[in-house]
Amino acid sequence: MRGFLYQTLIHLALPAVALLSWRKCRQAKRQNTHLPDCFAEKFGQIHSQQRNGILIHAVSLGETRSIQPLLSALQQRYPHLPITLTNGSVRGAKQLAGTLPKNIEHHFLPLDYPFAVNAFLAKLQPKLIFVVETEIWPNLIRSAAQHKIPMVMVNARLKASSMHAYRKFGGAWLTDCLDSLAWIGCQFPSDAAHFQQLGVNPNTLKLHGNLKFDLAIPPQLPKQAQQWRSANPDSRGKFIWVAASTHENEETLMLQAHSHLAPDSLLILVPRQADRFAEVERLLQQQKIAYVTRSSGKPIQPATQVYLADSVGEMLLWFTLADVAFVGGSLVPFGGHNILEPAALKTAVISGKWHHNLQALYDAMRAENGVVIVDCAEQLAKHLNVFASHPNRLAEQAERGYAAFQKHSGALQRLLDDLAALLD
Repeated sequence: MRGFLYQTLIHLALPAVALLSWRKCRQAKRQNTHLPDCFAEKFGQIHSQQRNGILIHAVSLGETRSIQPLLSALQQRYPHLPITLTNGSVRGAKQLAGTLPKNIEHHFLPLDYPFAVNAFLAKLQPKLIFVVETEIWPNLIRSAAQHKIPMVMVNARLKASSMHAYRKFGGAWLTDCLDSLAWIGCQFPSDAAHFQQLGVNPNTLKLHGNLKFDLAIPPQLPKQAQQWRSANPDSRGKFIWVAASTHENEETLMLQAHSHLAPDSLLILVPRQADRFAEVERLLQQQKIAYVTRSSGKPIQPATQVYLADSVGEMLLWFTLADVAFVGGSLVPFGGHNILEPAALKTAVISGKWHHNLQALYDAMRAENGVVIVDCAEQLAKHLNVFASHPNRLAEQAERGYAAFQKHSGALQRLLDDLAALLD
């Protein structure tokens, strides 16, 4: 009954979905002519140059970055198998443009209509399908099973709230859908427990760990950091902290915290969404704060207080340059973002109290005192001042974060071991 209802609802919505997709794709094509034919691909019409390979779906730039070590390992182990990467959003596609490793083809994942996913799989004919984290598309899963294509979910996570929602609205139909996967590789024991509570067969579940703990640091990163420092000589001697992936209203809190720091401090401000760069710049102008933007190419000056990083794909650079990283989406009730990248770079990590989207990850880091949690801008300023005034305490916190990061590594090897049965 629930399966019938799902099919009915998505087909009733088809005209509106098609119109919305057409508008977004037309706008995206105007902004980036290198994107694939978005609208056609969303309905399964792709012009793939690669078949009989590995299909990996990663919805966002962050997820794609988290599987970079996996992509490299797959290319090394299975050089004869082409790799195709998909994502579902126009924004994600624009972020991915120009960032993919060599010889990896990119397409949009089709919308979850039977005719679209069937056409897509018929054209691509993959040997194996990966879905990164917890993207559940029932018709894609069903079509893969009908085409006898094994499908796995990797780096999967399932919050308690999501589990209750899936159980309420999906019921046995959704559980049967998930049981048709070859297996689900969970990040943490709590994720596996939630899948079991949802009704998924325990034999379908594997515990790999979080692939983000196996983050590959680009070898050119130290050189890029040195180039930035050389281009910004007035940054030398400053206490630098980065506010990463900030959301609406959170930038104001960052500026409040920064106002309590010594005048020779520098805030690198990195809004989460590129379409908010102009909005954040207007906020800096309204508050009459001395700032420089990344896009301007101008160096910071002795009086510069804020460096607005209005660019995409450079987060690791900002973490490398900073003494302390505050990871946003956490002093506003969004639910937090990835705290592993700064920890992997031995940069002390601070987060706000709202991190429920990544609760298991935060629990693992907090158990090792690898992240400092604050409730408000005043607490954030207090901890920043302590770290700025006590280099030893700053170094100790950075080491704790790095040690926690290293303790939970190894997910990639466990994943590759389980993939061998499907690919060898």
